[in-house]
Amino acid sequence: KTISILIPAYNEEPVLDKLFTRLANLANDTKDYNFEFLFVNDGSKDKTLDIIKDYAEKDPRVSYINLSR
Repeated sequence: KTISILIPAYNEEPVLDKLFTRLANLANDTKDYNFEFLFVNDGSKDKTLDIIKDYAEKDPRVSYINLSR
């Protein structure tokens, strides 16, 4: 069983670490389900996309879509 969590993001640099920590803790504590986290970057002008890319490199549960407009 897999739970997919879709996370829209626009200039979320200040809160991404806290959000990801909470999501990872939830996924790690829930043993009966697999999780996947899909971030959708909606043209952020800060480092949101760089942070999401870093998560995706380190955690196979993370993927992302980068919208250009």
